[in-house]
Amino acid sequence: MAEHSPRSPRSVGREETASPMSFFVSSLHTIDETEVRSLNPSRRSLDAENSSTRSTGYLTALPTWESLRNGNRPRLHIPLPTIPKRVHIRKEGQTPVQEKERIAKEMGVIHRSDSRKLEDRFGASIPDDVEEQEEARYRRLLVWCISTVIAVLIVAIVLGAVLGTIGNVKHSTGPRPSVTEIPAGSTPAPTTPTGEGTDAIPPGATPHIASVSVAGWDVSGLNGYHEVWLFWQNSQGYLSRAAFNSSTGIWTRVSNFTKAKKGTPLAATALNAEWYEGQENYTFTDTKYQTSVTYLDDKNFLNEWIFPDDGPEIGLPGPLSQQKYIAHEDTKIASYWPHIVYQGVTGELRNVYYGCHEKDHCWHERVFRTTQASNGTQLILVPLGNNLASLGIFYQEDGGRFLEYRENYGAVGSLWENSAFSRHIPPNASVAAFSTTRTNDAQDPNLNTYLLWQGSNNTIQMSYSDSGDGWKRPITYPAFAAAENGTALACLTGMTFLEAPLQSGTELARCYFQTGRALREVSFDGDSWNVVGVVPIDS
Repeated sequence: MAEHSPRSPRSVGREETASPMSFFVSSLHTIDETEVRSLNPSRRSLDAENSSTRSTGYLTALPTWESLRNGNRPRLHIPLPTIPKRVHIRKEGQTPVQEKERIAKEMGVIHRSDSRKLEDRFGASIPDDVEEQEEARYRRLLVWCISTVIAVLIVAIVLGAVLGTIGNVKHSTGPRPSVTEIPAGSTPAPTTPTGEGTDAIPPGATPHIASVSVAGWDVSGLNGYHEVWLFWQNSQGYLSRAAFNSSTGIWTRVSNFTKAKKGTPLAATALNAEWYEGQENYTFTDTKYQTSVTYLDDKNFLNEWIFPDDGPEIGLPGPLSQQKYIAHEDTKIASYWPHIVYQGVTGELRNVYYGCHEKDHCWHERVFRTTQASNGTQLILVPLGNNLASLGIFYQEDGGRFLEYRENYGAVGSLWENSAFSRHIPPNASVAAFSTTRTNDAQDPNLNTYLLWQGSNNTIQMSYSDSGDGWKRPITYPAFAAAENGTALACLTGMTFLEAPLQSGTELARCYFQTGRALREVSFDGDSWNVVGVVPIDS
């Protein structure tokens, strides 16, 4: 490679051009000692020259302007040292190639100009054979890049197919969601899951249903009807639901719509999107009624699965799941829209409620000021007043007392002990409650409230409050006979909300409990209980 001054990096690849300093260097004199003495001016000469318009009397390293104009002045040219360019021989022939061309190629400074000639960055033309080499090199690089991309895509597709197959094999033992329509009144045999990878129930054994929850609403009018949504967990740990529409008389069962913690508590509720019509920050788009169920995952986080009436029958995850509220591992859950009650990690009673007072900030949490609840206590939440003017929460203390915590709208909560049930409900007994209108007057603020539990002899008993005289002592009814020991118990209350009173009547006054391998449905007419039938569940 040709040698170049480190101060001039741009000289690489430049054509053979005279250095800009060579003109001045060639104008220098070679001066011997005699000439210096002869050129040494006298004082008088200096004074005379200083008085002229140009000063040329002092010797400098560069020639003066006057000496450059004076062609007669003797000067001796000092040539720059000649540095020959090295050459190399092309492999294809014997034609020498200047070293600078190879340097330019290696440094990547060659580019194509508008005249389709290859040039370096300083404009020097490159021979056509170099152009052909560069084009061949470019084509090889392009082919290599395309081949690499294709190879990567092929590998990605193959890996995706393999991993997808492995994933399908891994989850193939889990049940798929299914939808079944069953006419009311029929008693199909409950499905019993079997097979490898499942908690199969031995033939003849009775599966225990750990938790049952129910929600529903009544639609008034000439073509009025009511809907009931019942939720439970099957033996494989998956949640299922059965929805009944009185206008069709058909139960629609959706099995295995999501996985939950084994033995999870369940709390179902429903809402009417018209309650939020015209209010900002609420997004119940194209939905009128929405049912939801709250449950625990394996990490004890509250999860929600919702069923908008315009959504898929298998439902979809609800927004509560994103909040990551963590609960006590033994907690039960109670729900009545827009409230959810559960036990925190230290056993305190906590309330999560829904209200979009600010955009994207709809879920809120607080702690109730109650006595210390026993871990795993049954939790019951029902409206005590119409238009959601009052809420009642029932729970059991460590000492065994079953208490009522009451909150009136905008007032401080209060605790109540009742002789009718506070000392009569066994620890860990199944408990449920529901409310109905007290009169046919929709503006009546009072509601009747009914509390049911399973006694020590497996008998389901009921205490109630239907006047200002307090709670009545418990009574039993034949419709609750044959309930399983430790049965799950759930009762239904219709919907009431601010300026939305509870529908009058007892059409929705229903309870559900386990008898053998099925769930029995019973209804209350205000005076007595009647057996409706068996809900078609999967076990």
